[in-house]
Amino acid sequence: MPNRAMSKKRDQVKEHLQELMEKLRVLVIDDNKFSRSLLSTQLAGYGIRDVVECADGVEGLKYLQNQPIHLILLDYEMTPLNGAEFSRLVRRDPSIPNPEVPIIMISGYSDLAHVKEARDSGINEFLGKPVSADILYRRIGHTLQNPRPFVRTDHYVGPQQREERSLRPADPSHSSAGNDD
Repeated sequence: MPNRAMSKKRDQVKEHLQELMEKLRVLVIDDNKFSRSLLSTQLAGYGIRDVVECADGVEGLKYLQNQPIHLILLDYEMTPLNGAEFSRLVRRDPSIPNPEVPIIMISGYSDLAHVKEARDSGINEFLGKPVSADILYRRIGHTLQNPRPFVRTDHYVGPQQREERSLRPADPSHSSAGNDD
């Protein structure tokens, strides 16, 4: 009986997540057109139909100033703003209507230094490339269903940080080898 109840609860959570995803507007920012297209295709597979693609952080900031967004997926290594610089601006720029929008960074640069820099910029999650469709789906779901308290200090604006030991990419097989942003 407990297994049946747990299974029913799990099905309800999945159904709720699916309904949530169908209503999302997601901003995908990556200077690599193929990477943007791949992410958009994955998002469509989850039922997310409203996906906006931007080729760099400046374009993304302009879009954010005028349009509501529920989730941002972005690359780390871009110009003229890298992903960490973009995230800091989103969190601190008064012209951004929703500075608490969830941000998931996806990058081939998943060494500890890049992950710390990304975390300190105010992102919610960091995933190393290549990221599987299953891991991306689970991280999006976790981020949306388990929001962390938002913190504002002189030195940091973003979701409450987790412990240092969690500073590894979601999939340990994603190391800094093959930084193919």
